[in-house]
Amino acid sequence: MRNHGGVLVVLIALILIASAPAQSQSNSVDLVREGLPKASIVIAKDPTPSARLAALELQYHVGLITGAVLPIKTDRDNVAGLRILVGDSEAARKLGFRGDDFQAQEYLIKFLPDAIVLIGRDWQDTEANRREAGVDTLQVTIQSYRQKINYCEAVGRAPKTESEKESIELPGIFDDQGTCYAVYDFLERFCDVRWYGPTELNTNFVPRSTLTIGKKDVRRMPALKHRHYTDNWSWPIMLDQWNNPSQAAADLYARRMRRGGSKWVGNHSLYQYYHRFGEKTAEMPELFEEARPEYFAKGYPLGPNTQMCYTNPALIQQVTKDARDYFDGKGIRGNRQPALGDYFAVVPMDDAKWCKCDTCQAVLAKDRGRIRGYHFSSGTASNYLFGFVNAVAKEVRKTHPDKFISTLAYHVYAYPPDFPLEPNVAVAPCIQVRNFWAPLVAKNDLDFYRQWVDRRDRPIHLWNYGCFPMELALNNKWNCFPGFSAHRIADLIKMYHRDDVQGVFLCGMGEQVDFYVMMKLYDDPSLDVDALLNEFFTRHFGAASEPMKQFYLRIESIFNDSNNYPEEVRTKERQFHQSQEIAWKYLGTEERMDELGALMSQAEQLAKTDLEKQRVALWKKGVWDYMLQGRAKYLEKTKADKEGK
Repeated sequence: MRNHGGVLVVLIALILIASAPAQSQSNSVDLVREGLPKASIVIAKDPTPSARLAALELQYHVGLITGAVLPIKTDRDNVAGLRILVGDSEAARKLGFRGDDFQAQEYLIKFLPDAIVLIGRDWQDTEANRREAGVDTLQVTIQSYRQKINYCEAVGRAPKTESEKESIELPGIFDDQGTCYAVYDFLERFCDVRWYGPTELNTNFVPRSTLTIGKKDVRRMPALKHRHYTDNWSWPIMLDQWNNPSQAAADLYARRMRRGGSKWVGNHSLYQYYHRFGEKTAEMPELFEEARPEYFAKGYPLGPNTQMCYTNPALIQQVTKDARDYFDGKGIRGNRQPALGDYFAVVPMDDAKWCKCDTCQAVLAKDRGRIRGYHFSSGTASNYLFGFVNAVAKEVRKTHPDKFISTLAYHVYAYPPDFPLEPNVAVAPCIQVRNFWAPLVAKNDLDFYRQWVDRRDRPIHLWNYGCFPMELALNNKWNCFPGFSAHRIADLIKMYHRDDVQGVFLCGMGEQVDFYVMMKLYDDPSLDVDALLNEFFTRHFGAASEPMKQFYLRIESIFNDSNNYPEEVRTKERQFHQSQEIAWKYLGTEERMDELGALMSQAEQLAKTDLEKQRVALWKKGVWDYMLQGRAKYLEKTKADKEGK
């Protein structure tokens, strides 16, 4: 019996040993083996713009990693070996996968014995789809976001064939592009690619001759459905950190960061009423319809920036008609009326020069005390403006009950009104996330934010100001103390997700790390910000990672600690922005600048490879030299001021 038992043990051991490689093999697959391609990319004969771009991106990045070129075939070709099916095609349909079976922005990464399926819902290039009207928050048409680029030039390499010299059309940022999302997730999750900027210098990957990936199916969609931002990549700091990308590279990077998403819109919407109903102008003569002086605010000269009379019944009917015409597919009058998908924006001009007629003034009188100190965000016109929005929404709802009038909760109409809003009013609170170092500004903004989101009675989007403090510094020709805020940003985005916020418009992109963290967390708020930061600095700067990380974290801690600001910032109920004095008297002090300079010098000394040295140099030029110039300008100014006295 002992002998039989020993034989049995040996047999079992041999079986386990023999089966181990097969089991391991079944859980992984080679895309490239020792520099040779082991898979082919397969797309439809007439692919969607999303699938076409996705195939090129997959081919390019596998080539970056391994030097091997995965061939791109169509589903009409005979393809041997492993197929990577990118987008909807006959080949994918034969396996039971159709793009139309997915929700908007949903995508699938599916591993089969002889195929990998990367697919999602994609915009179809039809005449009807190309005719769709839409103007986004930046007052750009949806058609304009279908930019044409030369792909090779956008990624920084010379075209090698005649076909590579041709331009491709990018999927519009508001077009369904689930297949692109699937490929980008596949490249990040399975091929270990990271995009820290639009240029190849900011594209991170691990070179290797064999690319073996694990198998794990993924089916998901981004958490926040709307993820849009103002293009200010050419601003100081960002421009240098991104290594001065071309416009085509920045446009391509927007797809990699999943910019766009759902068709929501919100911005000032009535500026062209002057050209339509004020007077015929040389600027836009084609817009003039008829003179309707009753539409405009009383007590001011008529001009392009004149507010409207927001209690006027005729104005309410006119805006209602414009919204109905848009929802009925009759287009948009002018090119500055934000309207996209199921949303038509109704937002006043960007000032508080309200109509002086008796009716308007009577409504405004109800709100005079609705302000805490002298904050920018208040409610001194909430009943007035939301009354107008409500009146339009009520009329539109009669004919289009499934559509929304979108508006902002902004400035003097940040607080909710005293009355219930129509259910088809979609609100976007405007939050000064880069000014939360002023604790009472933060409290005021988060108070009115909570008043909106806690109701859970309508779609809530947000407008976040990432433009501060850089915008004010640019406008006034001084250099700001950088507003690095990754941890605060992460806390806020996780809060948005808990509060069922549908999306965010980012007014100003911030800087390289902050922008990357924001876009990653918009997609997946469960990610850990410290893990994202550790990964960024380790992978981006290599041997110089630790001093570069400490450089970032020290600037972040200085900027966000209210104790580093003047006492009035901590105690007064009023609006605060970074000033040149705050930047370089209170934040960028001599002692702190010495500390930061030592970290930058240490990083320069530790950087080993040419790539590490180049990346450190970009931060030195873009961040550190910018800060040194800012402090020097301030010291020169204070010296001149003293001498002038």
